[in-house]
Amino acid sequence: MKRISIQQPIIDAIDETDPSLSRFQSQMIKWAKYIEKEIGSANAYKFKSVTFTLDGCTFTLPDDCYHAAMILNGDYSEQCNARYLTIDWTNVRQDPRTDEYSDWLWRPAEAMYTNPFLWEEVAGEIQMINDFTDTEMTLIYQYIETDDRGFWIINESHVEAIKRYIKFKIAQKFNWKIFKSDKMLRSGHVQFVAELKHDYNIAIRNARAEDGKVTPLERSKY
Repeated sequence: MKRISIQQPIIDAIDETDPSLSRFQSQMIKWAKYIEKEIGSANAYKFKSVTFTLDGCTFTLPDDCYHAAMILNGDYSEQCNARYLTIDWTNVRQDPRTDEYSDWLWRPAEAMYTNPFLWEEVAGEIQMINDFTDTEMTLIYQYIETDDRGFWIINESHVEAIKRYIKFKIAQKFNWKIFKSDKMLRSGHVQFVAELKHDYNIAIRNARAEDGKVTPLERSKY
């Protein structure tokens, strides 16, 4: 399946709504990443780790971070990366009540992990409850392929769903349809937003179906 930059559906959504909203691309990238996670399966992405020095309570996630899974106290990135390179497939399981991965992800026996209740992944950053001063920590995360500018590379089948979701968020946040037409009342706008929500949910299901299709090569084996 063809792979393209996640920036493409953002550009398409802006072209189909209001070009003046291009100044909000950073926000739209966050929306695009959110809906890409909703489309894709966590089991499709492998793990790796990176060590960072925390000074304060926030840390910017790497560009290729699909999902932050665990934070270890100390520098364990070399051990973790060496281990994850030998694992062809890592099954992701988590407690549905806490989203905790700690009971299933491999980590060095001596490593202590930070309780997931003490940190949160928010808008491309890790936010800790407590402040730290020059403290080394290791982030274990699932990674996704990126282009030379750091944008995620996604399946072409996801483009339509991401574009429709961004159009929904634009209509919801910026009320672009109201400003485009003096005749549309508030009730009409609410109905329009609801239709966009319905459209992107259908597109998500279609994207998942496309991802699950049997390829011609696989079909020839049956």
